Amino acid sequence: MNSALVVAVATSAAACSAALVWYNLRASATKLAKDDLKALAKIEREGRVRLQIALGAAQDRIKLLEAASSSTSLDTIPLVTFPTIGVISSPYSTRNGTPRQPSLVDSSLAKLVLHKNIPHTTLVSLAEFSHAWVLFHFHQNTNVHKNKIKGTIKPPRLNGQSVGVLATRSPHRPAPLGLSLAKIVEVNVAKGYVLFQGLDLVHATPVVDIKPYVAFSDAPTHQFAPAWVGKEHAEADEPLKISQVVFASPEAQDSLRNAHNVCKSTRRRKTAIELYADFDQFTAFVKENLSLDMRSTRERADPKFDTYRVTLCDVMVHYKVVNTDGDGPEIHIVRGEVLTDEWQQPLNETTEVPDEETTEVDENTE
Repeated sequence: MNSALVVAVATSAAACSAALVWYNLRASATKLAKDDLKALAKIEREGRVRLQIALGAAQDRIKLLEAASSSTSLDTIPLVTFPTIGVISSPYSTRNGTPRQPSLVDSSLAKLVLHKNIPHTTLVSLAEFSHAWVLFHFHQNTNVHKNKIKGTIKPPRLNGQSVGVLATRSPHRPAPLGLSLAKIVEVNVAKGYVLFQGLDLVHATPVVDIKPYVAFSDAPTHQFAPAWVGKEHAEADEPLKISQVVFASPEAQDSLRNAHNVCKSTRRRKTAIELYADFDQFTAFVKENLSLDMRSTRERADPKFDTYRVTLCDVMVHYKVVNTDGDGPEIHIVRGEVLTDEWQQPLNETTEVPDEETTEVDENTE
């Protein structure tokens, strides 16, 4: 059954690509056709990403079955399965816009809600620590269907230079596990959740484990790292530096306020909007995120878009990058609106964080 799913997904993806190529050859001569092609390309890409995520999940299950039934040898890559302890309620609705590292956005709040089968007493005494390590699964990767592991990547701060993937914190790695250090804001043993500050996780990320940060062993006395990941690089030749983030007009601020109010009243359980109930607090959070240049290396070098967007708590923020003669480009927020199906980016199967009192998570959806 899983093999049939893989074949069906691959066939569907091939059919979508073939249809796009045929339409391109037939109708590229006119402007109307080009507009249609853009719309078709958007549909094809979103469909392809959804298929890649579904295919990756199916292949993970098939590999587990094959590993269980095959003989053990040194040439066999062992596969290990882990239960998860809970999921993250995060303001980052999609992968795009999620910080590349933890602690980059101090105003970022995220809540870890334990699964119902995890005793709440596991959190006893955690509040005595200031920080914790969060071990999680990169559940929205789109490269898991590929058989060949990519050895190098190009980090945004290196402007095109390649380094080994294991020398980075990229989500696209041989084992899609992430590790982030976050500040503990609140531990609620009775309700079974932990509130963190500074996490860089997308909404509904499965959490494998958390461990308290212990300074005497976790902070080495003698340590070093390349300059491009250090603070000295950020204060000097920082390619991602933004000088300021402002509203393009009073109407832009009003539209963001309206979208925030709508999400508060209609989407509380589907997003982390409850973490930013105050509009001024939400605005500060939005601006702090936009102060990190989210564009790819290629887009920064050769911009192809006039307006960009990022989705936070299901509020879609549209903005422009304005180059100035000052200290880096500026970000101008042009409008905010509630995320609609038209703009919905592909998500994994588990997209809603459970209410800790009424909803149970089906862990088999991962």
